[in-house]
Amino acid sequence: MNFYATLRPLAGGKTVEFDLPPGATAGDLLRAVGDRFPEIRALLWTETGELGDYIKVFVDGREIRHLQLLATPVPPGAEVDIFPPAAGG
Repeated sequence: MNFYATLRPLAGGKTVEFDLPPGATAGDLLRAVGDRFPEIRALLWTETGELGDYIKVFVDGREIRHLQLLATPVPPGAEVDIFPPAAGG
C-alpha cells in the first residue's frame, strides 16, 4: 500500500506491506491500516464507522467509490494507493 502527503509520515514511509488473506477487500485492508496506525484510523473513519468522504483509496488505479467501495476485492499484488483529505485554495 502506498501512502501519500500527510499520511506518509504517520505510516513511517511511502510504501507499507500488509499480509492479507485470500479474498480480502478494501475494507479489510483499511481496518488493518487502522489497527497498525491508530493516527491514520482517526482520519479514515467517521464517528459512525463510515469511510471518510475525503479519503481517496485506489485499487489498481481505480477509486473504490466507483467500484464496490469497502467490498472492493484487493487481489494479491494489487497496487493500492491512499490519499488524505486535501485542502483547496
